[in-house]
Amino acid sequence: MDISAPSLMRLVRLTLQNPQDAARDLIAADPPVQARWLALLLVVVLSVLLGQVSVLIMGASSLGLPSGLALSALLQGGMLVLTVVLVQQIGRAFGGSAQVQDTALLMIWLQFLMVVLQVLQIVLLLVLPPFAGLLGIVGFVLFLWVLTNFVAHLHGFTSLGKVFGAIVATFFALGFALSLVMMFLGIVPPGMENV
Repeated sequence: MDISAPSLMRLVRLTLQNPQDAARDLIAADPPVQARWLALLLVVVLSVLLGQVSVLIMGASSLGLPSGLALSALLQGGMLVLTVVLVQQIGRAFGGSAQVQDTALLMIWLQFLMVVLQVLQIVLLLVLPPFAGLLGIVGFVLFLWVLTNFVAHLHGFTSLGKVFGAIVATFFALGFALSLVMMFLGIVPPGMENV
């Protein structure tokens, strides 16, 4: 698999224009398992570091301590692995046919796209701060668009509307489950201590 900058940018453009063709190209490239694990580690580390840069630019206090960065990386990596498991298992429950290694590859690539978006947001924070938030909204829409197409391609689904509906339902169910766990553990979200 060619990981030169021009090749990666071509794949980024293809992903935004036609995510299912990009998914087909990525799966056909069939990188070795070690390369996939390395890519997962790399996108997690880059995402955490870029998140810290964004926090510092906005003038908020950084996590600062290496243990805080490690926790962020652990959470980020855990969320990425959870996404792979959910895409794989929920798709299979609805009759999908994805292979777990392909699911992992496409979710890692999607995270890489989010890293590229973080870089663009940092640039906007420095030169045109009001547009950084707008880019975040656009990025979220792109994330859902690409995720929907990737899931459809992975599992052989033909209805993007049904796939999108399942993704939204999964997000809500996951959010509800997480809020229950936090409630049972006595964890109060920041800003709601006096509610």
